[in-house]
Amino acid sequence: MSRLSDDQIIESIRLYREAIQETKALYVESGQRVRGSYAWLDGENADAAAIAQQMDDLHQGLLMKVFAAVVPTADSRTIEQRQLGRVLLEHLWGKSVMGHQLHEAVDWLISASADFQWRDLVRPFAELTPLRDRWGELETLVMRMANLLVSVDGETSDSDNANLAAMRAQMKEVVGESESEGHNSQADTDNARDALRWLREEAARLRDGASVAAAEIPTPTAGPGGSSSKPVVKPSAQSTQPVDERTPEQRLAEARAKLDQLIGLDAIKDQIQTLTNFLKMESQREKEGLPMTRPSLHMAFVGNPGTGKTTVARIVADIYGALGILGKGHLVETDRSGLVAEYAGQTGPKTNAKIDEALGGVLFIDEAYTLIDENGQDQYGREAVQTLLKRMEDQRDRLVVILAGYPVEMRKMIRSNPGLSSRVGTTMHFDDYPPEALCRIFELIAKKSKYTLPTESRRRLLRGFTYLYIARDRHFGNGRTARNSFERSVRRLANRLAALTEVDRKLLTTLEPEDIEVADVTQEHLAALVAEPGNVRVHCKHCDQAVVIDDKQLATEIKCEACKEKYDADWGEPVLELPKPAGDTASGGAKDVIVK
Repeated sequence: MSRLSDDQIIESIRLYREAIQETKALYVESGQRVRGSYAWLDGENADAAAIAQQMDDLHQGLLMKVFAAVVPTADSRTIEQRQLGRVLLEHLWGKSVMGHQLHEAVDWLISASADFQWRDLVRPFAELTPLRDRWGELETLVMRMANLLVSVDGETSDSDNANLAAMRAQMKEVVGESESEGHNSQADTDNARDALRWLREEAARLRDGASVAAAEIPTPTAGPGGSSSKPVVKPSAQSTQPVDERTPEQRLAEARAKLDQLIGLDAIKDQIQTLTNFLKMESQREKEGLPMTRPSLHMAFVGNPGTGKTTVARIVADIYGALGILGKGHLVETDRSGLVAEYAGQTGPKTNAKIDEALGGVLFIDEAYTLIDENGQDQYGREAVQTLLKRMEDQRDRLVVILAGYPVEMRKMIRSNPGLSSRVGTTMHFDDYPPEALCRIFELIAKKSKYTLPTESRRRLLRGFTYLYIARDRHFGNGRTARNSFERSVRRLANRLAALTEVDRKLLTTLEPEDIEVADVTQEHLAALVAEPGNVRVHCKHCDQAVVIDDKQLATEIKCEACKEKYDADWGEPVLELPKPAGDTASGGAKDVIVK
């Protein structure tokens, strides 16, 4: 194949630089999330405020590893790949590298990366609970950068495809090992300190040993044999977490904005807004010296997996922190294994330690119903509950507990224990996401990685999610199904592009129908679902007028008959046309049934 045009190469460089910046943002934001998820960091680690900086150092090692995985030896690189190496070095060092220095610096970049291991560079996303849901974003960025490096010279060889396949296999192996180990709050609590201690050491190694964050541009040094180029390392200043200078009003507005951005959950949003308004009013009454009513703020979140319970709990913690109800407003996640010990006499101290971790914030207990068994023989679980009940009452001004789990089990648990029923003041019901909401979640994730969805891809997603929704049981994955489907679709796209010799921006950013994969639905079944005609109900973005259209009009512009304005029909509610009863002439035809 012929070399890409200059414009195509420039576009590839731009896309590569963009992907690098997104990777940095992913690591830094994840460091900030970790920083807010473990309350014990404040008192235990002097360098706790530097976690975001340490993750920043780690992302630089990942960028180098991706480059070296595609360009494994200095001799194998092309001129175009060396230009992408220049972009990478500018990102790492903050300075341009040109001429023979670029040649030598890229050589160093490849050789230095040999000391890095994939598992080390992505370990936080595989092992730390607050970051596991971002693994798909990480994998997408890695493969996007790798595909750009492979295709920038206009040729894709068998060895390039082999390198890409090896990279995918290594990433899959890392997350596979993590999943096989199993995740629970006990493991997270026991391993988090070790993982964060490792992160500090690994970040220091990347800065000082590999000269990623602190290296100056290689400077030629005269010698008997000519010139040599070695990175000059200087100590990097210890970074500190910036002080949060937001006003309580700004913190509250940002927390509310996060809630509003969530797909669906309208009833939950209304409940939280009502509770927020009440707490604000009580605060104002306190300032005026008026009597106050302080209800129990402990809650129960009931719903199937993937309905957003943990995400909403984190936002609730932010809101309570902004209102001054809680001193810190952080979230600590746990489950039975984080509260119950294996031996007699250890459960009380273990439960108290976890509660201490959450003081000033929210303790989120997933699958809380496992603490109480129906026959009453679980003395360890009973001890954990009794310890929890006492602390919920004694420290109600410093602690909010959210119990979460399946609806039926949670109702039984709360009703079976008078202490719990009297302390849990609010129960929020998280309904399963309907097909349209699942599609919007998929698109939200896709847009974050700058993928677009044409009409037929949308039809494929909507049909697949509709099938899963109708056939769902209590283990329906909800938002996780949407995320898993996106990650599988991106992998299918990567496999399709690997067979092409020329890849442009449109190919890299469009999920075509053949790329779409819906978790737990075979491709053959998905194709059969799409083959049938179907309608959707869409709502005007201006006047909310509803109209039923052919789903082949998704992603097209529609003119509203009511207000005459035009709007994009991005998604819609699937409409099933049911035949009218025999002999029924009054109904005039089939009846539309909306899938919700």
